[in-house]
Amino acid sequence: MRNKEKFDDRLEAGASGTKSVVVKSGKKKKKVWIILLILLVVIVAVVMFLAKKMTKQVETVSNQTEVLPIEKRDMSDTISLKGSISGISKVNVTSRAQSEITSMNVQVGDEVKAGDLLCTLDSVSIEERIAELEKSISNSNAVTNINNKQASDAVAQAKKDQKKSLDEAQTEINHAQENFEGTQILYNQGEADFPTLLAAQRALETAKKNYENVLESTNRAIESAQDALRLGRYQDSDSTQKDTLKDLREQLEDCEVKAPCGGVVTAVNVSVGDVNAEKVTILTIEDTSSLKLVASVTESDILKIQEGMKAVITADATGEEEIEGEITRVVRVKASPADGQAGGGYSVELSVKNKELLVGMDAKAKVMIEDRGNVLAVPYDMIRYDEEGNTYVLTATLNDDGTATAVRKDITVGDEIDYYTEVTGGDVNEGDLLVYDYTGTIMDGQIFSPATGMPGGGTDDGMSDGVMPVGSISSDTVASNVEVVN
Repeated sequence: MRNKEKFDDRLEAGASGTKSVVVKSGKKKKKVWIILLILLVVIVAVVMFLAKKMTKQVETVSNQTEVLPIEKRDMSDTISLKGSISGISKVNVTSRAQSEITSMNVQVGDEVKAGDLLCTLDSVSIEERIAELEKSISNSNAVTNINNKQASDAVAQAKKDQKKSLDEAQTEINHAQENFEGTQILYNQGEADFPTLLAAQRALETAKKNYENVLESTNRAIESAQDALRLGRYQDSDSTQKDTLKDLREQLEDCEVKAPCGGVVTAVNVSVGDVNAEKVTILTIEDTSSLKLVASVTESDILKIQEGMKAVITADATGEEEIEGEITRVVRVKASPADGQAGGGYSVELSVKNKELLVGMDAKAKVMIEDRGNVLAVPYDMIRYDEEGNTYVLTATLNDDGTATAVRKDITVGDEIDYYTEVTGGDVNEGDLLVYDYTGTIMDGQIFSPATGMPGGGTDDGMSDGVMPVGSISSDTVASNVEVVN
């Protein structure tokens, strides 16, 4: 019985000790959960605070509209051209000698002076042909001379024969005249009858008629002899052989091809051993004592360009050096691609005041169409129109609280060059802050948040005291960038 009671006492004591351990363990777990919850709340609070702060910073930046000072800009109207350098003139060298090329003394790129021997052609074959032709012409001349002598003698003889025949005919007329006059005296004295007188008269008329016939026939003989003489002389002067001989002699002189001018050889089209043909270009020389730029021009620009307009020429070979130029020739005839101009088109020539450039170098030219100098100008898409068609822009007046007020200023516009439009009059002045409102949501008198930072200012990350730098707001985002301040 006692043992049982002791057992029960120990059992109760053990149970009581276990409960005490369980209670202590539960208190520890509760404290851990409380600490974790507190940490979680702190973390969430910090995250929300930082997120709210970042959101405000983003909203501050995104709700700003860019404003920039209105400045004077070079609004000169220019046209940009591209082309290549060439000599002031180009000479295609040819030779009339139709013979083999025996030597070529120059190559592309060589500089030559007027009179330099460029190449030679075979002269032996031409000399042989000349000799043969001269012999043939000599023989022909001998025959011609004989024929001409005979024809000349025939003319002289015909004239002699005419004189003799006319003298004889005149003698017959004289005798018939004397006989008629004597018969008429006898008839008047009654010593001759009328038939005798009539016969004497008819004899006189016959003699006169005969004289006329002799004159006519001898004239024909003389004319025939003269025609033969003239024909021989004409054939001699119009001789095909003499024309051929003259051409061969000219070819012989062209067997030595010399430079007609000084310059640079830019093309050699033949080689030693080739047979030259008349009018075929052997080589090309460009006169580089002066240079020119040959440039292509589009249809939209060709009517704007006039001779005498000034230009600035640049080339990769001379770096950023600006070379003076002037339009010297405007070709208003459209070329085809076959003419060597890429894509066809119109072209101009410009003088180049530089002798260091080389023929064939690429170059660019900026042609001054109208020199306006530096004038006030604004972007064309910042110009607005009211109901009456008047033009104006919105400028910004900065307020003390960091906001700005949009102010309408009327303007008179001039020409539009590229992105900018010239301001020729109105209320704006240089330095006024132009509101870059691409969507037209800001109105006259409206208050907004301006972005007035200048490019390159502020810290390294592009921010300056929390203000977005100029140019950082694009037309794609500016629609949501306007914040109306009440």
